[in-house]
Amino acid sequence: MTAAYEDREWQTALRALESMGLYLASYKRPQLERRLGSFLEREGFPSLERMVSQLRVDRELYRRLHTYLTIHVTEFFRDPPYWEHFRAVVAESPARRWRIWSAGCSWGAEAVTAGLILDQLGRRFEITATDSDAVVLERARRAQYSAVDVAKVPEPYQSQFREVRGQWELVPFKLGSIRFLPHDLVREEAPGQFEMVICRNVIIYFQTEARRRVLRSLDASLVPGGRLFLGATETFLEYRDMGFEVERPSIYRKLPT
Repeated sequence: MTAAYEDREWQTALRALESMGLYLASYKRPQLERRLGSFLEREGFPSLERMVSQLRVDRELYRRLHTYLTIHVTEFFRDPPYWEHFRAVVAESPARRWRIWSAGCSWGAEAVTAGLILDQLGRRFEITATDSDAVVLERARRAQYSAVDVAKVPEPYQSQFREVRGQWELVPFKLGSIRFLPHDLVREEAPGQFEMVICRNVIIYFQTEARRRVLRSLDASLVPGGRLFLGATETFLEYRDMGFEVERPSIYRKLPT
């Protein structure tokens, strides 16, 4: 596949963006090029150079770019059969309290989905949901959703939402809570120790070395016997070498050492 930008132009732009605090070198180049090209077109910039120059003086443009480049394709109960696997793992476990990390949480759909299931199963929980994008974290903390968002929630969980002035709000959980924190998955250490990490459809966007670094961080954050819940389209071929076993499709259990 032919690159959209000359290597020199590309590397210059990446270095300039990094100096502003936007680290993009870990992402796969073809996907990043497509999103950058779309952003340039939308914002009316004729070149990467012109956009980078404007970013230096326009913080709002920087916020829009950061949000646009960070992948936020998510929804409640995305890929429902895999959430049934999650439910089965929780239901079959003797653990009565779960510390969970939702890594790359976007606006919180998957963290909330996990909370809904845990609450219904009568499990106490603390969910730490993280993302590098301050804009989506603000949205996540508001816990307000559109009717389209809530329509994807299965009937048994619909009562956890209430309509308030045209928006839907999440009713507080009975047995747990979610806290949303800023965190760079590639550059920062894990924010604690957990019984489960949910990191779905995130590592597929990273280049090989960044992907390995993230997997090592996720591994280090799990207690022995903890679970790693990945996306349906993600491969984890090295799971045996890293000390995991497949418990359910897309759910890996960390073996005791």
